[in-house]
Amino acid sequence: MDINFIKEKLRFLQDNPNKLNKITPKEFFLNPPIPESEVFYIERNLRIRFPENYRDFITKIGNGCSGPEYGLLSLEESMIDFKLRTKPAIDLTMPFTYSESWNEDWVFDIDWESGERPDENQLNAYMDTGHIHGCLQICHIGHGCTYLLVVNGIEYGNIWTDERPDYGGITPLLDTNGSRVSFEDWYTNWLKEVI
Repeated sequence: MDINFIKEKLRFLQDNPNKLNKITPKEFFLNPPIPESEVFYIERNLRIRFPENYRDFITKIGNGCSGPEYGLLSLEESMIDFKLRTKPAIDLTMPFTYSESWNEDWVFDIDWESGERPDENQLNAYMDTGHIHGCLQICHIGHGCTYLLVVNGIEYGNIWTDERPDYGGITPLLDTNGSRVSFEDWYTNWLKEVI
């Protein structure tokens, strides 16, 4: 990860907030980095290791800052399913189970225009935090939808979108070539776009 490039671009955005205000709903912010020892403690307790580019970012640049949509959440915020009222912890010790886009069949069978809606059991199962085991919710997109960073499982290091609050399912983020997008690419692409 090019730490200096990111720091330089963030300084530019801090000095030129008009660039940021055109595309993001939040003012510039940059939290202090989280100590390496704290990250190591969390990883040791969970028996996982965060992707290196994400780890470098939160320990050397900032533990939450301006970024895509509503910005990069802190590690602590990313570890809970904040879209649910109970704010349950996401189980990072369990692997993320998806490798392809997922959605429930009933989402496509419901007659939404007539006012038909899923029953409570369908909705509770659909929104269950178990669908995002092994992921950090690193960024709020809006309407409760989020970007996920997979930290456990075969999709390790890749960014996915969780659009279940809008019945959009869970989908890998792909670049223009159809390849998976890493945390570093996701964030630096946003910086290049905004600047």
